[in-house]
Amino acid sequence: MLDKLQTKSAAGDPEAQFQLAQILQHGLGVPMDEAVALDLYRAAAGQGYERAQYALGEIYMEGRISPQDLVQAHVWFSTVRDGGGTLFNAAENSCEYLRTFMSAEQIAEAIELTGGR
Repeated sequence: MLDKLQTKSAAGDPEAQFQLAQILQHGLGVPMDEAVALDLYRAAAGQGYERAQYALGEIYMEGRISPQDLVQAHVWFSTVRDGGGTLFNAAENSCEYLRTFMSAEQIAEAIELTGGR
């Protein structure tokens, strides 16, 4: 299974990139490699894969794998929300929750980075 995921991931399959990221982030049967996991999440998210976009929002919000960055968390949750997919409600709630911890400047920066959304 891991070989197939690695092959698909290397070929640019966003679902395989996401699944492999999960395996590497949590060390599921393999040595944990958070740096590669983060790269894979970013690759999948960059292709519009909603679950990876949401995962990046959580990673940046909680400071897992990467230093905490509430602006980037808001950007990724906004991207998911604006995509209108199955994680819309969770992303909208996460945006609202994050804003309670963000300064006005951080909120303005996040809005600017998402094109005013």
